Amino acid sequence: MKKSIKIITVFTLTAMLLALWLPEFITGQSAMAEGDAKGSTIGGVEVGDLKGQELKDALTEAVNTWSSQPVIVSDGGSTLTLNSASFQFDIDGTVEEYEKNYRKSWYEFWDKGSVVHLPLQVSPSESVKNEIDKMATWDSDKTYDKVTVNASYLKKGEIEAEIKDLSVVETDRVALSVEEIPTTALGVKELSSLLHDKVINPGETFSMLEEIDPYIDAANSDAVNFVASMLYHAALHTHTEIAERHSQKEIPSYLQPGIEANIDALAKRDLKFTNLSSHPMKLKLTIEGNELKVEMYTSHKDTEVSLKVSRDESIAPRTITRYSNDLRIGQSKELEKGAEGLRVTVYRTIQGEERLISRDYYPPVNRVVLKSSRQPVVPVNPDTTNDSDLGMDLDGDGVPDDNSSTEKPNGQGSQTDTNEDGEEKLPPGSYYDKGGNLITP
Repeated sequence: MKKSIKIITVFTLTAMLLALWLPEFITGQSAMAEGDAKGSTIGGVEVGDLKGQELKDALTEAVNTWSSQPVIVSDGGSTLTLNSASFQFDIDGTVEEYEKNYRKSWYEFWDKGSVVHLPLQVSPSESVKNEIDKMATWDSDKTYDKVTVNASYLKKGEIEAEIKDLSVVETDRVALSVEEIPTTALGVKELSSLLHDKVINPGETFSMLEEIDPYIDAANSDAVNFVASMLYHAALHTHTEIAERHSQKEIPSYLQPGIEANIDALAKRDLKFTNLSSHPMKLKLTIEGNELKVEMYTSHKDTEVSLKVSRDESIAPRTITRYSNDLRIGQSKELEKGAEGLRVTVYRTIQGEERLISRDYYPPVNRVVLKSSRQPVVPVNPDTTNDSDLGMDLDGDGVPDDNSSTEKPNGQGSQTDTNEDGEEKLPPGSYYDKGGNLITP
């Protein structure tokens, strides 16, 4: 009997202790289970103790914020801007997966949870795939996967594209231009390094100003114009459309007239050409000795291109004479040699069709000659000459004075009538012209 009482007493005390301890234990374990979620993220969003609709709202807000900015993908040269609204997120499915597989129940206290970082579920986007496919040098599948992963974690910042093996682009050389670097061109090496291995995708437009803009101060204008001219010459031999080109307005020391190009950042004069072929083109700029070599390569040459430069008209320079008192009598010297002007037309034949590319006018450079302004002095003998011999006109009648004769230029030798003041009397309306001839009406 006493033994039964002891057993009942022990059981009662145990039950009382469990009644006091178990709720706290359950609550603590539940808190531990909830606490396991702290540090975990979904799509980069801190989960904490969020759940259900509250968690869905937080994820929806994060997606809307992320979608307000475009997705930028770049290979270091070419850049693709994607509309972030093209990505569709399955927030309900993501939350359901998280609560089913990662959130712990209170009774699973023996199963220690771990911090997890789950991506948002993203639906495939055909529009994004198509945009990436347009980049001929990119591995479209790998780049798309990379972009999708970044979207699933709502990552911001530029995404680096996955590049194909570009060695295949250098299969066919479609253009070659080699010229000696002008002595006045400073910075050609820097510009060449900047543009070397530049890939121009099908349909892409190359812009000289855009490519060199951050480094334009590394070269002077002569170097920029020289490199631009070399690129223009190469582009004319490929299947491209010349979108913009400006003449230097003077015949350069390199290439042919009509082939040179002028770049001016302040005036926004640019060199632009678009790749019309179905394959990417790659630029190769190398310096060999004192020469610049510009090459353009492609994986497959699909079009034959030829170029013709027509010198339509030569224009002779004028001679401009200047005078100086610093030169000796009869001395002269040439200040500027002068050069002929030229009218030039450039044609290009693509797939058998000849097309006009440009018409340029190069004005002549005038020849400038400096001559002495001094004149020789004629000696005068006072014993053998008088005012009449010198042909002087002291009385202002338009003819040289001659004290021994009153003969006028018209051959009349009679005495001329004078008035009371001694002035010559002329018939009414008559006058002497500048040559001393009497004009009578």
